[in-house]
Amino acid sequence: MKTGFSKKSITPPLGAPIVGYYNERRVKGVLDELYVRAVAFDDGEKLAFLITLDLCFFSQTFYDEYKSMIAAETGASPEAVFITCSHTHTGPLVGKDFASELQSSPEYLATLKLAVRDAALYAVLDLKPTCVKIATTEAKGISFCRRYRMKDGSVATNPGVGNPNIDHALSEPNETVKVLRLVREGGREVCLVSFGTHPDSVGGEYISADYPGYVCDTVEGALDGVDCVFLQAPQGDVNHINPNPSEEACALTFVDFDSVPRGIEYTKHMGRVIAGAAIAVYSLCREIDTEGIAFGEKLVKLPTNAENDKLEAAREICRHYDEGRLDLIPYTEMALTTEIARARRIVELEHGPDFYTYKLSALRLGSLVFAGLPGEPFTDIGNRIAEESPFENTVICCLSNAEGAYIPTAKAYSEGGYEAASSRLKAGSDDIMVGGMNELLKEIL
Repeated sequence: MKTGFSKKSITPPLGAPIVGYYNERRVKGVLDELYVRAVAFDDGEKLAFLITLDLCFFSQTFYDEYKSMIAAETGASPEAVFITCSHTHTGPLVGKDFASELQSSPEYLATLKLAVRDAALYAVLDLKPTCVKIATTEAKGISFCRRYRMKDGSVATNPGVGNPNIDHALSEPNETVKVLRLVREGGREVCLVSFGTHPDSVGGEYISADYPGYVCDTVEGALDGVDCVFLQAPQGDVNHINPNPSEEACALTFVDFDSVPRGIEYTKHMGRVIAGAAIAVYSLCREIDTEGIAFGEKLVKLPTNAENDKLEAAREICRHYDEGRLDLIPYTEMALTTEIARARRIVELEHGPDFYTYKLSALRLGSLVFAGLPGEPFTDIGNRIAEESPFENTVICCLSNAEGAYIPTAKAYSEGGYEAASSRLKAGSDDIMVGGMNELLKEIL
């Protein structure tokens, strides 16, 4: 196996719209650079790419455009181009905003497209014989369930720090860190780090790659001659918010507009914890078989979460939101966000469709497979796929190769909370997705 690596800046200009919330934000400065990183794989017969972007997300149009572009430039199959986003909430809008009429500028879109193309092409020029190694460890105490059963029986997403009404968390985070070490003859090594928790720990109007960027910076600063790539694992129901943090952790954050503690210093701390875990096992990685590239995609139909019996109430909430009359919506903080998201989803689905077609994807390198899921699946979905995978080494990436929404587990719908309220998908979609991915992995085995 030969591998190549390249990265290009995709930092947006001042004044560009930032995506991720329901309120407008514009770029006022840069805390750290955003990048597109490309790893090329060549087994002598097939060429494949792993492309990561420090972006929140983008629509299917961009996935398809970038995959086709790289395929046309390199001769690879479009299905062999694996594209995944980190989901930073302090990155630029790409295309049209999901919550407003804002759009990214044509100039930035052109710059982004060229950066993606060049990263892929330079990675091909950097191809070198490679030994691939792997290790698994954990990063403790930086990822937490964001959905809680309250003492009154209700379910709240992000109910706040030190809330005495919290009874218990509704799930456990997956604290697994997977480390892939690409030892390249005559070239810099590449370290791929996989971890899953929601990257929304910075906030504000300054560009940042959030904790995934600091994972890469810390690894590269500690290990000479090593480039780092971060891969976001399933994270739809987990984030950085500890409901009972230490005084030291509190000192690194401020309480943001939505009562969520955020701060760049705490973000750096998260990056260091994950990077530290990766660095600790870097020398202990074991060699794995990566000979033979295979890839595939599978379409699954997921039922939509329409509720036309609640349409009038939803229209009223949307009207108040569009008119800026949030005082007429009887909720505050995260509960307000939840009700706005629920109302928008109900109105949008008034006339269907009955199903959404979602794309699952996979890239195999010998005994290693990258399993790509659209949107933001709950951690348990990733856990189930990993447990059922026929591959010895499975790295699951969300926000990959296809647009999507929150993908909750079936029980989350009966429990409640922001994710199930906002998801366009109906309960049971998780089983369809797990089953579909299991079929796809067997097809490329």
